[in-house]
Amino acid sequence: MNILLWILLLGGVIGLTGFAETERNHTLCKQIDVKIMQNDSAFFITPAEIRALISAQQGEVTKKSLDKIDVKAMEDMLNSNAYIDNAQVFATPDGVLHVSVAQKKPMVRVISAGNESYYLDTKGNLMPLSPDFTALVMVVNGKIKEPYARFSKNNMEAMQGDTSVHSLLPSIYKLSGFIYHNPVWKALIPEIYVDSAQEFCLIPRVGNQRIIFGDSTNMQQKFARLWVLYRDGFGYAGKWNDYSQINLKYNHQIVCTKK
Repeated sequence: MNILLWILLLGGVIGLTGFAETERNHTLCKQIDVKIMQNDSAFFITPAEIRALISAQQGEVTKKSLDKIDVKAMEDMLNSNAYIDNAQVFATPDGVLHVSVAQKKPMVRVISAGNESYYLDTKGNLMPLSPDFTALVMVVNGKIKEPYARFSKNNMEAMQGDTSVHSLLPSIYKLSGFIYHNPVWKALIPEIYVDSAQEFCLIPRVGNQRIIFGDSTNMQQKFARLWVLYRDGFGYAGKWNDYSQINLKYNHQIVCTKK
């Protein structure tokens, strides 16, 4: 009797589930609810633009039955967008299609030698500029040869371990990420210049000197030496504007050039 009771209960649950799924599939989509998750006022893509992308792919979704909407294709399409980090799409029995989008977060703006501009985000992906919004982030400019089109599908973290790809972008990502995630250096360093030797020069917000950084190796030691100079040298003696250049390239020393 117990076994028979469990079989009947299981059959009832399966039947009710199938009935609910059938009803859901025949439910018409009443509306598209788009939510963009973010922690600031940056809008690289708007709810209206997301609805337009959905319509371009699947036609007018509202008034269409839920079983005629390809949710997986919609998710894949949105996740391939250059401004979107992650998109999730699902429908509820009340006929609402929910679209939840997390935007990519730009970390640094790259301006190439040919005056082409694009962003690197916090996860090492390239982002194009937006016609509607400009992110207030650090700028890297100078002798940068990498075009957006060539590297738009590459991830900088993955490229760091790939010796077959020759590009300065992984080093730009590494150095700018170190600065971005440190509140002190983020406030003090608004610009990085790449010279003809493909080495980095930091342009500080305080003082008129240039900071010769070299490549992206030994970053922690270089910034530690710079901090000691700022704290115990310039800060103590008030000599912020006495030097035209600070060189951090050499191990265990700082070379300062007076004006």
